[in-house]
Amino acid sequence: MELRRATADDAESILRFWRNSGASPSTTDEVDYVRRVAGHPAAVFVVAMIDGEIAGTLLGTFDGWRGNMYRLVVHPDHRRRGIGRQLVREVERVFGTWGVRRTSVLVEVDRPVAREFWSAVGYPRDEHIVRHVGMVRA
Repeated sequence: MELRRATADDAESILRFWRNSGASPSTTDEVDYVRRVAGHPAAVFVVAMIDGEIAGTLLGTFDGWRGNMYRLVVHPDHRRRGIGRQLVREVERVFGTWGVRRTSVLVEVDRPVAREFWSAVGYPRDEHIVRHVGMVRA
């Protein structure tokens, strides 16, 4: 397995990978969004590659205050092999070089395996915060 930074050229493959891996659809699952974040200076978008195919993804962003991780997806055929853990550690490594001190992760409540994974790698559920979401109005 090889970990590498995603590029804008990976956008279509990443979107296809998310669909084929059972990731929940998002309003940002569009080629232009993925291309933009792949090249953004405040983002580290890591893909795990096995035999030339994407086996996992993780997006880390830093807003100047807190690091955030999104879209940890490992293909079902490659789960339980440490790929997710390696992706997390790579994003944490980059965050460390940026001076990030605190990181948050968004985890869907109806994905118990994901909740267990994040707790196991050192990100326990925060019982004090509830997320509110709105859409940007142009």
